[in-house]
Amino acid sequence: MRVTGFWQSWLLPLILVLSLMGVSRSLGAEAPEPAGGPTPTAPAPPPYEPPALSVPAPATGHTGLTLHAFRIVGAKTERVKDLKKELSMKLPSFWPPWGPPPPFRFQDLEYDVERLKTFYRRQGFFHAEIKPEINYGPKGAVDVTLKIDEGPWVKVTDIDVEVAGPMDLSELKQKWPLNPGERFAEKPYDDLKNLYLNYLPNQGYPKVKVRGRVYLNQETNTAKILLSVNPGPLCHFGKVRVKDLEKLETPEAAILEKLTFKSGQLFNQEKLFDTQRKLYATDLFRSVVLTPEQVPPQDSTIPIVVELAEKKKRSLKGGLGYGDEEKFRARLGLRYRNLWGGGRLLDLDARYSSLGYLFSELFSNPAVFGSSFDFVQQSGARRRNLPGFNDRAFFTQSRLERDIPWDLRVYFGHGLEFDRPFNLPVETLIRLEGTQPEKLYRASYALLGLRQDTTDSHIEPRRGGIMNLANEVAPTFLGSGLQFVQSVLDWRRYQAIGDSKFVAAGRVRFGLIQPIQSTTQIPISRLFFSGGANSVRGYQLDYLGPRNVSNDPVGGEAVLEFSLEGRFPLPIFEKIGGVVFLDAGNVFPRIHNLDLGQLKYSPGVGLRYLSPIGAIGLDIAFPTNRINYQLDSPYQIHFSVGYGF
Repeated sequence: MRVTGFWQSWLLPLILVLSLMGVSRSLGAEAPEPAGGPTPTAPAPPPYEPPALSVPAPATGHTGLTLHAFRIVGAKTERVKDLKKELSMKLPSFWPPWGPPPPFRFQDLEYDVERLKTFYRRQGFFHAEIKPEINYGPKGAVDVTLKIDEGPWVKVTDIDVEVAGPMDLSELKQKWPLNPGERFAEKPYDDLKNLYLNYLPNQGYPKVKVRGRVYLNQETNTAKILLSVNPGPLCHFGKVRVKDLEKLETPEAAILEKLTFKSGQLFNQEKLFDTQRKLYATDLFRSVVLTPEQVPPQDSTIPIVVELAEKKKRSLKGGLGYGDEEKFRARLGLRYRNLWGGGRLLDLDARYSSLGYLFSELFSNPAVFGSSFDFVQQSGARRRNLPGFNDRAFFTQSRLERDIPWDLRVYFGHGLEFDRPFNLPVETLIRLEGTQPEKLYRASYALLGLRQDTTDSHIEPRRGGIMNLANEVAPTFLGSGLQFVQSVLDWRRYQAIGDSKFVAAGRVRFGLIQPIQSTTQIPISRLFFSGGANSVRGYQLDYLGPRNVSNDPVGGEAVLEFSLEGRFPLPIFEKIGGVVFLDAGNVFPRIHNLDLGQLKYSPGVGLRYLSPIGAIGLDIAFPTNRINYQLDSPYQIHFSVGYGF
């Protein structure tokens, strides 16, 4: 059929235009689906339309509104503090008092009402109702009250875990964060899945897959949970490869020496995290990433790729501070990384305060001669201005260190120290016959010690612990003019209580020094002292223990201290925390005088401000059984930067 006239001039161009615009799809035609399935596209957001009657409409003439007060009432299960964190609108604040009130917009309130409803659904409340009430005041001030009816919550009636294969995972049931009879919520449900996802990679199953389903009945407010766990094949560590090794100055041996696993061992994801922490602890790298390589599904050997980015070769650190004991203090440190290549470190450090000064250097050479030992050499000069005496000393140490299982680091070596005490009271010299002022004491000693650090933070630890055990033996055959045996244990432990921000901390310090061979009495510069901001806080610095007739501290051959401390945030400001503590300890003139019945106790309280440089603290402690009731203060106030332990 031929198309002529009007139809020829209009119909054919119209058909062409419709074809080009794809109108055929809107008229009901379906485009073929691309290979691999449909490609999802994000629809354009619809224009904002407030839900009908959810927020009272503004009265005519209400423009330039400000939010004067905001209240939430009716929340029984969820805390108002947590609900306010979900809001996007800015709320009025009492600080600063001269600040202007935040603007109020109805669309922001509508949006936040929907956010809170979503929040309640995540907590298991699928029938929660939230009704805003708005009151208008003078000059455009608005008071908003959210009235919440939480409604019933969804109860978990059954949890079924299906495990592919013969593996028995029933032991994990005791660790379930969500159990039948409890309220269903998204977070414990996700934690339940993550329990299996985190457990199995540490048992040799890095390819585990967990699929979860929730069968929700909103009419009966019940939920059934089904988890399908597929552990995958049992895997072992494969070859370890350092990516772009030729671009690094740190030698491969120094990197591989920090590995906490070996090729052929059962795969354990926690070992990767341990290795990462150890590599960061060297302070040579600003980035450490350990990645299991992708292998075919049937392959059970997992190669590991170590990707490193080194820090700058030099860094300079300085700081100023003040404390009630040290008064003004200053510190300046310079660190050289990869000195002469090979991952070597050189630290130059200078410190000054009213209690003395210290100049020191520390050089470390990792994996010396390709072995598993690190060589460490340290030397320095110091002066101490302490309540009981003054002294000047020069010291040097050389030691070999290496990591051993259980996050322990063992070291052994030799130390040499020249110490000259001076400015001693006559009463002290009468009591300590083995101490001669201005005499140069030479100590040449063998070192043997253990260190362990499992804390999760060096600034504000919440979990883990620190242990230092140092032993020194100074016999005559090492050329020591002062002969002794000394052991000091310093142990600290931190434990967060559940998911709360309360942290329980504990510390024990136990030290002994015994003269041997021709030495009959230890000079004062080598004796133990106790008391102060980082010790038993109810006493002044060094004033807990034996004293002369003029009430000056003289030290002793044995010391025992312990502290228990609770740390918690205060509701007034998130960066201000409180502490309650109990310190105890004493110093004993001789080892055979050690008596737990002679311990002195000191309870107290304090405040901490969590600044970027650490905790700035103010403590007040009360000694319960003072040594001298006439001269010792009934309380001590300490100002410090950082926690006492």
